[in-house]
Amino acid sequence: MNQYDAYEKYQEFDDYQTEKSAYRKAKAGKKKPKPAEMIAQLSNFDDSLAAWVPSYAAALDPRHHERQWLIESVGPFYRDNVITDVTHRVKSGKEANVYCCTAHPASGVALIAAKLYRPRMLRTLKNDIIYKAGRQLRGEDGKLMKGRREKVALAQKTNFGKQLDMTWWIQNEFSTQQKLFEAGAAVPRPIGHNGNAILMDYIGEEGLPAPALIDSAPAPGEARDLFALIMDNVQLMLNNHLVHGDLSAYNILYWEGTAVIIDFPQMVDARANPHAYELLRRDVARVCAYFARFGVRADAEELARDLWLPYMGSIG
Repeated sequence: MNQYDAYEKYQEFDDYQTEKSAYRKAKAGKKKPKPAEMIAQLSNFDDSLAAWVPSYAAALDPRHHERQWLIESVGPFYRDNVITDVTHRVKSGKEANVYCCTAHPASGVALIAAKLYRPRMLRTLKNDIIYKAGRQLRGEDGKLMKGRREKVALAQKTNFGKQLDMTWWIQNEFSTQQKLFEAGAAVPRPIGHNGNAILMDYIGEEGLPAPALIDSAPAPGEARDLFALIMDNVQLMLNNHLVHGDLSAYNILYWEGTAVIIDFPQMVDARANPHAYELLRRDVARVCAYFARFGVRADAEELARDLWLPYMGSIG
């Protein structure tokens, strides 16, 4: 031990003795609270997460299921200083609701979209076995689930199995959206996920969320460019071994002359899913059908083949 080490050790000991002496003096001058006083202190304790009620939830009846569901779902993001409030509901669907949140200043954005899956969303999913084919089951932490207990629970559809199933969908959506965003796809930036909630960049303005393409009409001369942008993104997804699986004008947002693709829980791995090409054909056909209304002529079958063959080399 050199002289500097010895000095630091002495300083640590000296600081400790000083703090210890101050603590004893403070303790000696402080009266022990009576039991009634202690109970009052505990009852006045305010846990910021338990007491937090966002603006949108505050307007709901305290017994309304949406109020508690919303607080429990996004509360952790409030506690972690990601959001500061939930102002209104943007969209209500069978599987999930989307809410507009004001972002914490540290997040670097003004607004954040929170997508909250309903606890029983799996009841509304049709033919989900098509999307699950060839996909590995991962937990909320992204790690593979290999245990026999998990497999039995999923097969028997126990409560634990249903929770695993829901986790599977949400984890798949977040991880694929993150992968696509990093690859440069026209998708909202994913921010985080927790339980049944996914946070991402908000598209639009607080009082004017970006509408779905189905509810919009591209400005004259925009349709062809929008179509090309979407098809470029379909190809980019395929280059990353992904097929959207449910692409249509209902889950493409239209904002400031451009398109943003959303909703990714059903995305499939083109290398592993035996239905990948059929899902790609359906995605392309739906997009072509929408843009045909605006004078964009394209052969959906030919487009799907031209996308698939360079990637896979053959069909079937």
